[in-house]
Amino acid sequence: MSPTDPHWRQLSEGELELKRQCRAFAETHIAPSARESDRRNALPHEVHSAACDAGLMNVGFPIALGGRGVSARALAAGGEELAAACAPTAFSMGFNHGALRPVLHAGTPEQQEVFVRALLARRGYASVCLTEAATSGSNLPGLRTRAVRTDRGWALSGRKCMVGNGCDASLYLVLVEAFEGQSSRGLTFFAVPRGPGVTVGDNTDKLGFRCVTTPEVIFQGAEVDEFHRVGAVGGAEEILGPTLDYMRFGGTSVMLGLVTGALRDVVAWIDARVVHPGGPLSDRSHVQLLLGDLFAELRTARAGLFELALRLDRGEDVSLLCSISKLRASRLAVKATQSLLELYGWRGIDADWSIQKRARDARVTTIFEGTSEIQLLHCYRALRRSLAEGGWL
Repeated sequence: MSPTDPHWRQLSEGELELKRQCRAFAETHIAPSARESDRRNALPHEVHSAACDAGLMNVGFPIALGGRGVSARALAAGGEELAAACAPTAFSMGFNHGALRPVLHAGTPEQQEVFVRALLARRGYASVCLTEAATSGSNLPGLRTRAVRTDRGWALSGRKCMVGNGCDASLYLVLVEAFEGQSSRGLTFFAVPRGPGVTVGDNTDKLGFRCVTTPEVIFQGAEVDEFHRVGAVGGAEEILGPTLDYMRFGGTSVMLGLVTGALRDVVAWIDARVVHPGGPLSDRSHVQLLLGDLFAELRTARAGLFELALRLDRGEDVSLLCSISKLRASRLAVKATQSLLELYGWRGIDADWSIQKRARDARVTTIFEGTSEIQLLHCYRALRRSLAEGGWL
């Protein structure tokens, strides 16, 4: 059955079909295992295996590289349906899209064949290694991980933390400061296979998004040859921007899915819950006003995400829009889950009820892929530029 809502009718039939597939898959495979994946603090491999069998993993990659070549808008619509069942599971399923972005953006055809197509063919995982415990996560130019040129290529040394899907990855896209002799050549990306010189820790015990493994990864003289350098020496800044943009785009759909799932759950609850002095909770005006407000914000944020997706597919500069989308979606996720939690009373803080997990997951979204403060600083710099360029704002 096709949606009658005009908001969804703007999707093409192919995009709508992916949305249907994702919703059916989420109800069958993700929702029943969401609580257990959170408790185990580990990647839900059985869900990922089923998603691969169903053709729902890595769908945004080009067909020639092993994906389905779907549009960014289809990726957003499908991702929201997956995340409505469990946001971190959906995030883990889509993580390769962001982690391999440096190779898609700046890699040679030969590198894309080895690091993307071959990895996807064996159902592998990649991670992007940016954050370091020794420096602020927002201060990437101050990172301490180094790659030193050797007679055989490069040797990497340093420690990265909060490495998404890191426990399960076989390839790490590592941001380092490259050195030739004693001279720094600037920030550079390397594709480093898991192997000698690479030590992967355990998944951290996080507040939320627990099934997205985020270990520390230590590089101790890990050796790679020139083939594993992605982009120019010192050219990482041109790669980093589009990579973060795509990660924030994908993250936004997951955050909106978290809100969508919470609203679906709460409507069933307020219709069934009878409160003193009688009648369902859904009859109370303050409840209706709250849910109406959250629905309006969700629709507005989704419209912005769809517009962003169209521009992303056209290859436009969407950096500011990605920051705005991520900021707005993470704020909405926190606002919605905290507000809805109150409607459940004591059940809202009980792990047997889905809102407790959703509230924990929502809080994490203001931190990963750049904190809310980082997104606001991006917006502030854009404000200053717009004034300097004519004051159009």
